[in-house]
Amino acid sequence: MRPSRAMLAVGLAVSLALAGALSGCATVVIGSPSAATAPPANLTVVGDSGSTLDTTIKNALSDIFAFWKLNYPKIAHGAQFEPIKGGLFSVDGAQVLRDRQASGPAAQEGCIQQDALFIIDNAAYCQVDDSIVWDRSDGHLIQVLSARYGDLLVAEVFAHETGHAIQQRLGIFKNQTLPTIDVESQADCAAGAFLASILKGESAHFRANSVQVDQMLNGYLQVRDSTPTSSAQISHGNGFDRISAIADGLTHGATFCYSPNYFNRQFTERPFLNDNDYISGGNETLSQVLDPNDTKTDPSAGGLQPDLNRFWTSAGQSISKKWTAVKIAQATRPACGASSGSQFGYCPNDNTVYYDKAFAQRAYYSLAQVRLDQNNGTVAVVDNQPADFALGTLFAMSWGMSVRHQFFNQPLDSSDALLAAACYTGAYSKDINRASNDDGKHPFLLSPPDMDEATSAMLNLAGLPQAFGARNTTGLQRVQAFVKGYNGGLSVC
Repeated sequence: MRPSRAMLAVGLAVSLALAGALSGCATVVIGSPSAATAPPANLTVVGDSGSTLDTTIKNALSDIFAFWKLNYPKIAHGAQFEPIKGGLFSVDGAQVLRDRQASGPAAQEGCIQQDALFIIDNAAYCQVDDSIVWDRSDGHLIQVLSARYGDLLVAEVFAHETGHAIQQRLGIFKNQTLPTIDVESQADCAAGAFLASILKGESAHFRANSVQVDQMLNGYLQVRDSTPTSSAQISHGNGFDRISAIADGLTHGATFCYSPNYFNRQFTERPFLNDNDYISGGNETLSQVLDPNDTKTDPSAGGLQPDLNRFWTSAGQSISKKWTAVKIAQATRPACGASSGSQFGYCPNDNTVYYDKAFAQRAYYSLAQVRLDQNNGTVAVVDNQPADFALGTLFAMSWGMSVRHQFFNQPLDSSDALLAAACYTGAYSKDINRASNDDGKHPFLLSPPDMDEATSAMLNLAGLPQAFGARNTTGLQRVQAFVKGYNGGLSVC
């Protein structure tokens, strides 16, 4: 966040990008289906190590291929799904890094023949020979993310890669004018469509409940693009772009993902605007986020709270409603309108958002990020990274609760209230997600990483008992409500 002051190749291999190196409008109800009991998939994989990871990947690909055998004719005018012709390849990325080349049969894979090093910490669909290839090494990206975020993430990663194989079969790659992010987003949408089949109990090897889905979405956040330094570096999308594409596929299905209109979508990934934003990682300090003063009179203030009041004053005028400015105050718990465990929330009796300083600090330092050791290819997920708009999102949702109270006299303790607050936060985020205050009406703006921070907050913070409580909502549902407000504006909330 910031006050607005003056200041594989797709033609070769479409791959899983390592962060830092490398609109669903409907609500999906997720049950708790019984565990899948199918025997391990009988797929031939060149270099199959027999490891748990390779077995999980084979199971995933088997189910994904079955999904497309059923659904491909619906998007291809009745044509049948052609199996992968170039083979499946499991590669020891550590060996490739050490020897600077692949050894054994894996060396024959089409994209590895052109550049073996590309596979390190990667999974890819290769157009050269219509193959799918991955780095199975312990301590490398896929194994680390699988161990932390679960098998469902593995299934979604390979549903994404197979989504590129579908694009190849449909001739989409022949359109050389399509930006990379468009084809990557379409593959994310395909992963969402496959996820829907898992949630319906149609996958032989995978089942998922809401906790596992939210865990997977947190893992998918880790394969977002790192914030680019120029527009030319935009490839797979930021976390918001990627997860909103999954949500669209989950809600609308494969025919939506591969319709001609899919490429009309807009993306939020953009580069840092200036050196100061880059150096700070787009973050204000914690004290700035908690400073309620107006930057016009206090240049050291962050500017969020006055801007929320600006936005809602204008929104109220558009529907002939008067907005009374919300205040903030530090306290161990809200003075009213919150559960006994709450440390952050809105009190309608005095129109104030209360925050506990320790919980606010926890929310500010709440982002997980992937870190890569360039020397050995090992990956670690580092927790508790600064994320100013994760905390900012909780403030924006609290203002959303005030909207329910001030404009509509609606109850604040229901799941509807929580999802409405998420939706309002999406609409507000759209208003301030701009590169500059070129119209003179936006004194406070988001920085490029903030959309990912908001997505993380919807998944991990908003439903905590110290915040608003889950209220029988899932992280996915809160993200969907946020996306809905961002794409559709206040009128859809």
